[in-house]
Amino acid sequence: MLNIGLTGGIGSGKSTVARWFVKQGVPVLDADKTVHRLLQLDPVTISKLAEEFGLDILEHDGHIDRSKLGKQVFKDDDARKRLERIVHPRVIESMKEEQNALNEAGAEVCIWDVPLLFEAGFDKFVDEVWVVWVPRDVQISRVLVRDKLSREEVEARLAAQESLDEKRLRADVVIDNSGSEDQTLNQLINLWDIFLHKQLTIHT
Repeated sequence: MLNIGLTGGIGSGKSTVARWFVKQGVPVLDADKTVHRLLQLDPVTISKLAEEFGLDILEHDGHIDRSKLGKQVFKDDDARKRLERIVHPRVIESMKEEQNALNEAGAEVCIWDVPLLFEAGFDKFVDEVWVVWVPRDVQISRVLVRDKLSREEVEARLAAQESLDEKRLRADVVIDNSGSEDQTLNQLINLWDIFLHKQLTIHT
């Protein structure tokens, strides 16, 4: 089974691209959803995070309050790294389990949808990387409107990620999402046709 790593950055439009793949019937392993599931349901992850960041990050039902955890993490680079050391290995383990199940079911391609694909070393689990790119000023303006954050908060989140320009240089495929949604979707159709044709050529 071929594994495509899909990544971008906050405000890049990666979720739009991931939804397109889902509509094409391509299985998508979503790292963010995996994290959310672990923060709600995985007792080992919850226990380790509470021990590391304090019991006040817990909700009344024992789940992690992502807002309280986020406030600690995004303003402190060391705290973010401590969070990643706890969460990332479990995310990798969980996504590999999903991948194995898809492989056994006969899937030929799956998408690893991972915002921190390069930063967390997930790129070593995929065969090629597709990056969703927009200029930095577009990225900032979209997040300001969408998430109602201050510019300082947006800059802090961007600082926690490798820049889209850097990711673009390391990509096998770049999706320019700075235009309209129709323009992006047309790119995807063409890129996916090229990818499928390449795979057909390799296997014939």
